Amino acid sequence: MPSAPPKPPDPDDDHSRIDLGLWAKERHLHGHRYPHALHALDATAAALVLWDVVLSAGLKRRIAAGLGTDEDHARALVAFWAGCHDIGKLIREFQEQIDLDLSAYPAYPHPGDRAGHASVTHQWLVTALETLGYEDEDGYIAHLVAQLLGGHHGIYPEALDEYTTPRFESDVWQEQRERSTRLVHEAAGAPKPPVRFQAPVAPLICGLVILADWLVSQEHFLLDRLRTPPADGGHTALLAHFRASTGKIVDLVREAGLRRLTVAPASFAESFPGFTPNGLQSSLAHHLPGLCSEGGLVLITAPPGEGKTEAALHVADLLGEATGHDGRFLALPTMATADQMYGRLKEYANRRSEVGSPLTLLHSMAWLNPDYAPTDREPARADDLAPTSWLMKAKRGLLASWATGTIDQALMAVLPSRHNAVRMFGLAGKVVIVDEVHATDPYMQILLERLLHWLGVYRVPVVLLSATLHHSVANSLVKSYVTGSKGRVKKSAPPFVEKIHYPGWLHVHPDSGEVTTNPEPFETTKRDPLKVDLVPIPVKDRRPDRERVLRDLLSPLVTEGGCAAVICTTVAEAQQTRDLLAAWFAELEDPPELFLLHARFPQDQRTRITAELTRRLGKEGARKGDRPVRAVVVATQVIEQSLDLDLDLLVTDLAPVGLLLQRAGRCWRHEHLEIITRPSWATEPRMAVLVPQEQQSKRHVPRSWQYVYTPSLLMRTHTLLARRDGAHVRIPEDIQSLVDGLYDDPTLIEDVTADIERMGEELALRTHGRNAVIPASGGIYGDLSPLTTADFEIGEHFLATRFGADSVRVLCCYRDARGDLWLDEGLTRRLPATDSEGRMSGDDLRAVISRTIPLRADRNTRPPLAEGNRVPEGWERNFHLHDLVLLVHPVGDGTTGEALLGDRRLYLHPDNGLEERA
Repeated sequence: MPSAPPKPPDPDDDHSRIDLGLWAKERHLHGHRYPHALHALDATAAALVLWDVVLSAGLKRRIAAGLGTDEDHARALVAFWAGCHDIGKLIREFQEQIDLDLSAYPAYPHPGDRAGHASVTHQWLVTALETLGYEDEDGYIAHLVAQLLGGHHGIYPEALDEYTTPRFESDVWQEQRERSTRLVHEAAGAPKPPVRFQAPVAPLICGLVILADWLVSQEHFLLDRLRTPPADGGHTALLAHFRASTGKIVDLVREAGLRRLTVAPASFAESFPGFTPNGLQSSLAHHLPGLCSEGGLVLITAPPGEGKTEAALHVADLLGEATGHDGRFLALPTMATADQMYGRLKEYANRRSEVGSPLTLLHSMAWLNPDYAPTDREPARADDLAPTSWLMKAKRGLLASWATGTIDQALMAVLPSRHNAVRMFGLAGKVVIVDEVHATDPYMQILLERLLHWLGVYRVPVVLLSATLHHSVANSLVKSYVTGSKGRVKKSAPPFVEKIHYPGWLHVHPDSGEVTTNPEPFETTKRDPLKVDLVPIPVKDRRPDRERVLRDLLSPLVTEGGCAAVICTTVAEAQQTRDLLAAWFAELEDPPELFLLHARFPQDQRTRITAELTRRLGKEGARKGDRPVRAVVVATQVIEQSLDLDLDLLVTDLAPVGLLLQRAGRCWRHEHLEIITRPSWATEPRMAVLVPQEQQSKRHVPRSWQYVYTPSLLMRTHTLLARRDGAHVRIPEDIQSLVDGLYDDPTLIEDVTADIERMGEELALRTHGRNAVIPASGGIYGDLSPLTTADFEIGEHFLATRFGADSVRVLCCYRDARGDLWLDEGLTRRLPATDSEGRMSGDDLRAVISRTIPLRADRNTRPPLAEGNRVPEGWERNFHLHDLVLLVHPVGDGTTGEALLGDRRLYLHPDNGLEERA
């Protein structure tokens, strides 16, 4: 057992007084300096308030368990440690950055004078904590505490040993550091050292310390506290400051939007009034409460349109209630699907929440969402969920109690990047829901597996949703979670998921790893079998020729009405298809409405198109009479995920069978609701799959399709569907066998070389993923530095959540005859300027960013850019603008020319979006 800490010093003893001239903060304080001792006490108070007000019950229990103690002791420990985070500022090198009388302090260099203050915190605390009783074997706990505090700027310093730990002189500097440490120790309640410290809990504590520091470093708080400074540096005056700060920090937490958003226990019917639960939802609501007392992982697999989202929200409520995790994070595959989920989650939270608290939307373009506007006032009602300006700043969104966003926001927690502890801390008090888990490639799957491992370590309940998930992928995800929650899994252990019961669900116990599947079959939404036709098309010069086939397939629609979609593999092919249909429809007296949706529209235009399609072709459009009489939607893969569209006919390029089934979820999506009148030609759900005329031959698969999908999977899918000889696909009965069969059936191999290439590519992606992620929890014993080995870069490789998805954002603008730049082709709005610090008005900035377009990166987009593609002077100082690439279109004589980007010629077409021209 460690020895008891020394008796606290007498507060009236001059030898314990602290020099309030030694500072910690001065930037933006109008010439004032904020004393180090006050900042240390503020951070201590903030940690206590955060523990009491912000941390969920489940997160408190996990931290306490990791420290081998009870929650009260753990609360005091993390508060004490938070108060020590800036102790490294008490060195001459830091203090003499401003004009300060340091004549009473030695001028000779100390070990810390050659390192940043965070590193000094680490170096000094390793030995200093011994004076407070941290005397465990090998100094393990002291080293771990010191290292996590040394990482409060987001990067953990390298671990120290007996040879690299510096020795600090016993002088006046040392006295001030010791006095400050004892002061915050006393303020925190003089906690005894922990007898145990599990290293994986350190990032959670580090995240809490960083949050405490951020809160009490706000200029308005510091200036307010300087209005009533302590009378002197004695403990009595300083502890009075500490008590006064505590009340003000409660206000800071509320203003920041960090209050917990909680929901009361409720049945499914109470959670969704007026909504009759289907078989899947009823099964979960009935059976899961008896299984999830310890939380765990729930995997739900069901066809599109089966109400998985509603089921997941109810399951999250059950898991959260059982484990004390009141937060929520819903992870979606794309920004568009995250935007849609934000509206649905906001509606749910409005209906269910007991108190008002911000709900955040997390992706790079979230701030452009007109429904996602910040507020800086305290929520007055439970239905007031607007985010605060504080939460909308970088890296803070996951600190909100409830959030939704792209899966990337969660995956960044397992990249060895700066402040990943803040992201992990933000996730650790929540129930995490991951939708469309099948949408991850082998690289992203490794990242997701590592995330699930760490969520298992922290006993975070998880819900996974999928419509088309291979059983081996499901097993890998479950195994990763259990490896974290149990600590280890024997390599010889049988698979957790040998077979997926589709549709169905399974629950995984976090301690035993026991897997329970839905105990009995349940009824599913009755669906007519899907007719799948393989429709051969000519491939000329390795390019698909769709024109004749599309005229044949769409002629009944043109004559009698109805709604159809044509899904193309690439943006360029979608644009060409839209053009040929537009030319045909122009010949007609009563043409169908024609829509185009892909990723290369300006952001605001894509948002408008998506909203209109969802409004008119979705459930509400049918009920309100907004459904088009006849319409054709041409799109890329962006249409296949989480969009509420109901189509009479679906035409699609060949793609891996799982994606085809996802797309099929838009065909007769709401037939069971009987709200849509089908045209006479649409007698059954039908998906026409366009395939090369020359069957089962790699060399005839269009080259463009091979850039997007692995050729062997296209050939396997073609063969798999051809063998069915036109048999209808029963939904849900046939889904899982098709998804599993694509990979598992060796007789589908039509090109051995292509299959070997695919397996090699998948292996390479997994290897890249393993090289990118942070270690598993067992890999950080006694050393946290592997968790932040890079700040998004390792050598020349950019750490990313999506491999090979390098892109840039381009801004199309227009140059008149005088050389002036305009934001619009009509030359009505000039390209906005920034001030000397790179600032731009909110309206101008939103106008610029809303017109940006993602474009694949290549040698033409790498610095240094051609002069004509560089942003205007001043923009490079703005975070949102500095990395944009300009595409300047010359305007004159009533015509608009193409923009040049190196050897690429591009043109922003009003109907087609950004075209790349030969």
